[in-house]
Amino acid sequence: MNNKRQRGFSLLEMAVALAVLTIIVAVVTEALMTMQARNVVESGKVDLTQQSREFMDQIVNDIHQTGFPSIKLFDPSTLASPTNCSLDANVACGLVSAGPNALQFEGDVDGSGVSEVFIQEVPSGGPCPCTIERGTVPKSTYIANPNAQPPYYTEVTNVMNTSIFTAYESDGSLVSPWPISSAMQDIADIQITLYVKSTQADPKTNQYPTVTMVAAAKITNWNSL
Repeated sequence: MNNKRQRGFSLLEMAVALAVLTIIVAVVTEALMTMQARNVVESGKVDLTQQSREFMDQIVNDIHQTGFPSIKLFDPSTLASPTNCSLDANVACGLVSAGPNALQFEGDVDGSGVSEVFIQEVPSGGPCPCTIERGTVPKSTYIANPNAQPPYYTEVTNVMNTSIFTAYESDGSLVSPWPISSAMQDIADIQITLYVKSTQADPKTNQYPTVTMVAAAKITNWNSL
């Protein structure tokens, strides 16, 4: 008969094991939470980049249609005025106003007819973070009511720079002073610059990821051809 006693864990050994297990669980939990937070930040940065790129593509495509269709593409006998593009809803006059944080122009941007297109940063000139909005209204509506305001849709949020648009003449020289109130036909290119900051800080660096994008859109000055 074996009289050897079977020993279990002592209270001290169980306390030590429990403490080690608690530390391991805490470390794993913290690692999982950090990983989850990093995933949220990275996902937000991807969304931020996609949102900014979609806006860039949209505005570049819009600006390419500035001033089209031109008054010179129509039979003068069919126009409300053969010399004043602003009087005819079927004719696009091109750039109406332009500045560092707002553009207004006319063009057939979606194939449905000439629209008055408004792109603006809100609040105008900062302080930022700011929002860039885009709105369109049919030119026929705008002719009937020059004070007509389009429904605006948010294109980009958390924009940090207050100078979005820069203009260049056909020889590549910078348009100055900017904004200008006349000679819109001299503008050949519009440069768009976006500096957008994420709303989620990186848990490791405590820094907010940023996205910077620059694009240029050439304007065909149809009404000056």
